[in-house]
Amino acid sequence: MSDIRVNTISAADGTSPVTLTKQVATKVWARYDASSIISGSFNVSSTTDEATVGQTTVNITNALSSNAYAAQGTCNGTSGDRFVTIAGQSSSSYSTYTFDGSVRTELPVGTIATGDLA
Repeated sequence: MSDIRVNTISAADGTSPVTLTKQVATKVWARYDASSIISGSFNVSSTTDEATVGQTTVNITNALSSNAYAAQGTCNGTSGDRFVTIAGQSSSSYSTYTFDGSVRTELPVGTIATGDLA
């Protein structure tokens, strides 16, 4: 058995990062607080705290090829039956809705999207 050990994998030009296409890999991720302030992200230009309680729109920097991608989320909290739903998917954004039981509420969220880039 052989080992491959590297510090950096780059594109053929030697400087650009390798582009992941036609592979199943996370293309978008973000972690944000109950006020939609991002604490970490990849391929996310911004989040928008919408007027609807518990709704945040995740705006994607480099669009996905269509709205047919998989997105999911998790939310943090200390009590209750808390969960996230995803809706309103387009190639450049999607919305998360956070719930505590059956009530929409503002909660911190971690979310990812997996699909093909445009």
